[in-house]
Amino acid sequence: MKRVVAVAVIVLAGLAYIGGFWPEHRRAVEAEATLDALRPQLADAQARVRLGEVLGQQLRLSDAIAVRNFGEASTLSSAFFDRVQQEMAQATAPDVRDALAEIQQTRDQVTTAIARTDPTVADVLRQQQIALRRALGYPVPPATPAPSLAAPADVPPVPPAPAG
Repeated sequence: MKRVVAVAVIVLAGLAYIGGFWPEHRRAVEAEATLDALRPQLADAQARVRLGEVLGQQLRLSDAIAVRNFGEASTLSSAFFDRVQQEMAQATAPDVRDALAEIQQTRDQVTTAIARTDPTVADVLRQQQIALRRALGYPVPPATPAPSLAAPADVPPVPPAPAG
């Protein structure tokens, strides 16, 4: 009789263990599956944040050029292009890698223009900004010609105000 009770106690203890273990095990497996599904999204979000930081550096460089602070621009340019190189090595999306490679190819041109205090480098920086925006999936406005200050040909001139 003691043997039957001992076996019954062992069986009940085993069933209690399995009864408590199985739901927890199932929840752990589901949580792991959810985690596995979210890892690619996290990696994509981290890549977008890093690329956004590159865009931020590019905008600071553009601002320095816009106010003709070429000393600061030189420092910002080096940091920017170093970061572009780092991000190129980490990028997994082909369009992002291509955009960063295109930007990296302008390094010598930008560095030379900054050293010469050439404000026309802003055009190159604008193209870089557009490339980064596209890589991030941001809308990019179409290129528009600079507004003309001349009156259109079909608009008659405004008569001068009467003197008096």
